[in-house]
Amino acid sequence: MSFVYEEYLLSDINLNFQVLNGIADLVRVLNSNNEVVFVNKAMEKTLGCEEDNINCKFGNRVLDSRITKRTIETAEIIQREERIDDNFFSVKCSPIFGSRGEIIGAVEVFRNITMEKKLQNEIVEKNKEMTIEMIRAQKIQNSLLPEKGFFNNISVDYIYRPSSELSGDMFDIFKINDDNIGIYIADAVGHGFASSMITMFIRIILGNIPNYKLLSPSKTLSDVAKRFAMLNLDIEIYFTCFYGVYNQRTSKFIFSNAGHFPSPMLIRNDGEVLELDSRGFPITRFFKNVKYEDKFVRINTFDKILLMTDGVVEARNKYNESFGERALEIVRKNPIDELRELEMGLNKFIKGKQKDDITALLLKVW
Repeated sequence: MSFVYEEYLLSDINLNFQVLNGIADLVRVLNSNNEVVFVNKAMEKTLGCEEDNINCKFGNRVLDSRITKRTIETAEIIQREERIDDNFFSVKCSPIFGSRGEIIGAVEVFRNITMEKKLQNEIVEKNKEMTIEMIRAQKIQNSLLPEKGFFNNISVDYIYRPSSELSGDMFDIFKINDDNIGIYIADAVGHGFASSMITMFIRIILGNIPNYKLLSPSKTLSDVAKRFAMLNLDIEIYFTCFYGVYNQRTSKFIFSNAGHFPSPMLIRNDGEVLELDSRGFPITRFFKNVKYEDKFVRINTFDKILLMTDGVVEARNKYNESFGERALEIVRKNPIDELRELEMGLNKFIKGKQKDDITALLLKVW
């Protein structure tokens, strides 16, 4: 470079211009009058330079030195982004101090971040697309939830709070025939698209099992497990599921459990609580030809069934205590608005961000 270095700038500091010329980043040095006195070979080669132009004109582009002037006046180290033609640069402007501590100039380093900027923009666009897709999937998932209110002689209420846009929890109540109603709750491992797709799978499979088989919870879960294994998914992908059949004519409730925790609770009108427990492994490719067992209870008028996923009982407070049996106690002690009270209790209890999907389904027989 043919610039003449200012005598006082060179004598007061130990700037090694040979080193600056060896740097791949673009570098320029300005004196205390905000005049460009040096550009390294990388800048000269990349952008070109006119010796007599204080603002350092490169082709049709003038690099504004007002930011550099601020650094010279205030000793601030300023980071900014500069666009030169089709390239983006991250520019760091630092003061140069003389032997007596006075500011005698500034050095600017231009790092080409065009590729990083391009990748960043691509990531932003992908994230936008992903967000749009997740919102659409969320709407579809929410549309599959049963309506609150009465389903024949059963009142239906629920809390459904995914920890992210999509949930790994799913439940439903549906008619099998004139006398029998199917009820299930499922919890797929993880969150997001993968777990939400598992919930879709469960709903589709149950919708395609013949009615005569749906009347047997154990056979239904065995069939679901068999079809799930045929997907040949990774071994760590699995779900739990509780499925029961309520006969309105006989008041008999037959149920079976594929490893679902916590087990649903039958809360009698007189306050007695029965755990609807049944042995069975979670549904995964790891377990082949799994057999489940059927159990049954009688459900009387005004009895309640509380079905939950582990996100409720395993919710944590600031002392790292779990919500645990508080959920059952709230529902048992409140004759009305049970789930509203439960949600209020959870809101007061949980410390920080919700870590797991929270689902609670309350059925009351009238």
